[in-house]
Parts: sequence; C-alpha cells; structure tokens
Amino acid sequence: MAKKILLVDDDSDFIEINRTILEANGYEIDTAASASEALEKLKSSDYDLAIIDLIMEELDSGFTVAYSIRDSERTSNMPILMLTSAQEKTGFTFELSRDREWMKVDDFAAKPLNASELVTRVQKLIGETNS
Repeated sequence: MAKKILLVDDDSDFIEINRTILEANGYEIDTAASASEALEKLKSSDYDLAIIDLIMEELDSGFTVAYSIRDSERTSNMPILMLTSAQEKTGFTFELSRDREWMKVDDFAAKPLNASELVTRVQKLIGETNS
C-alpha cells in the first residue's frame, strides 16, 4: 500500500511539481493550499508524512500546522518536512540542529529542492530504503 503524504503549500505550481515527483515514486498525495485546509484534512485522514510550507496565509502558518500535528495524540508521531523559501524572503536562517525543538519538524530544507533530494528526504522520514 502506498504511503500517503499531505503536501501543504499556497503555490499551486510548487504543489503540482512536487505531486508529480512524489506520485512518480509511488506515493499517494493529498494537498492543501492553506494552513486551515491542512488542519481540516488532518482531522479526517491519516498520513505517513506532512510536507509543509512555512509562509502561507501568515508568516508562520507552517509552524501553526506543525504545532497542531505535534499537539494531537493521533498525529504527534507523524514526520514533518518543512520546505520553504523563508530564508530567501526574510533573511532569517534556520538550523535544524539548533531549532528542531521549537520548530516541531523532523527535517527542514530551503526551496527549491531538486527531485532526487526530495525523494531521499521523504524516504528517510518515512523509514524507507532507496527503491
């Protein structure tokens, strides 16, 4: 059975590109274009991974989603990959080794992420080996 990923981003081009990459690698993809839509989907569906943009409706929308995932008993152990261009847009830098605790994510990368790097990170977070 295919692993199910929730892909959350307000950029429809980003969604379509990454959906195509992940589906081509055997993943089932559900999408949300906002933090609020993601939170609704998380209430009614189970996912093996969430890939979340940081800046959507608000500058910290991605953190809102990540914190909600961690605060729910049902989803608290779901891996989270945050992909964002926040560093480019704001100049603020994140270091996973330093910021993991308050970010509430398992992995973080700047956009754009090339296809092979995306798949490698997803496989690592879901606990799969290279196919």
